This record gives sequence, structure tokens and C-alpha cells, in this order.
Amino acid sequence: MLGQVGATYIVAEGPSGLYLIDQHAAHERILYEQWMEQHDKKETPAQYALEAQAVVFSPTDARLIEGSLEVLRVVGFELEPFGPNTFVVRSVPASLTNSHPEEVLYSILPDLDSGDRPGQNILEDRLVKRICKQAAIKAGQILSHDEMQSLIRQLERCQSPHTCPHGRPTMLHMTSEQLAREFGRLG
Repeated sequence: MLGQVGATYIVAEGPSGLYLIDQHAAHERILYEQWMEQHDKKETPAQYALEAQAVVFSPTDARLIEGSLEVLRVVGFELEPFGPNTFVVRSVPASLTNSHPEEVLYSILPDLDSGDRPGQNILEDRLVKRICKQAAIKAGQILSHDEMQSLIRQLERCQSPHTCPHGRPTMLHMTSEQLAREFGRLG
């Protein structure tokens, strides 16, 4: 690991050349695979709140939430109706313990209101991807050397390390030969 560029990309050297790693996309991939592994083991990746927090929605959004309580529970949210258009947050997905529950809930409303009413597994997958995106390290976030090393090690263990769950690349690779060619060292 060599460093960070623009507080967004990690520069690393490997046996076959140079790697530029998008820290946000890479962390999304790591979180997604960790969540899927926990889900496959039937573990609920949730963190229960020490203090319940009430979140108020518009009437339309409250109906969306009400109709989605089961799939929200599966991904780690435990919500209870608490008066008109209001829900108490009892738990959040474990990866979101440092996020504000209301912001995350507002951010997933478009997924709940997709209009096409997919099956629960499709909606669940969409919500998990959104949650991982919310929880992932952001572009512009300065990482310590240890944090960058840890991120790279975790990415190396992923089953699909080359893309985030949404399909964006997590890294660019330039072989030693490509670098030599770019610097006019070959032929």
C-alpha cells in the first residue's frame, strides 16, 4: 500500500503492477459480502438502540414503511408504529450504527416505492445494497495507513472484489508492462 490520492483512491502495488482502489466502492463490496454471509448463516445483522428514536414520515411514506415492515426487519430495521405517521426505531442494520436512522430510512424510501412491487428477495437485495452504500467509507474521507491496509485485505477476501454491488469498478489495474510502455521504457 503506497498511499491515498484525493482522499478517494488508495494506491497500492502488487506483484503484477499498480492498483488504484476506489475506497467507497471497495468498502461497499466488503460490507455487502459481509451482510450476505451473515444472512446466509441466518444471523440478523442488527444493532439494537439503547434509546428508541421516533421518526415522522409523510402520510404516503408512512404507508410505504407500514407495508414494508417485514422486509425492513429482515435487513436489520425494527420499527414499531407510534402514532400517526410515526415509527419508533428499535434497531438498525449493524453496519449503520454510526449513521442517523432517520436519514437512512428516508434514503431507502425510493426503493420501497419502486412502483414495480418486486418480490421480497429483490426488494431485500436492493435495500441491502442501499444500506451498504450509506454505511461505506465516503470519497473524500482521509484514511490512516492501517485503515487502508485493512480495506485492501478485506477486499482481497471478497468473492467479487472487482466491482461494488451496483456494478461499478472497485479498482483499476496497470501491469508493470503497461507502466513501462507509458513511460517509454519498452521498445
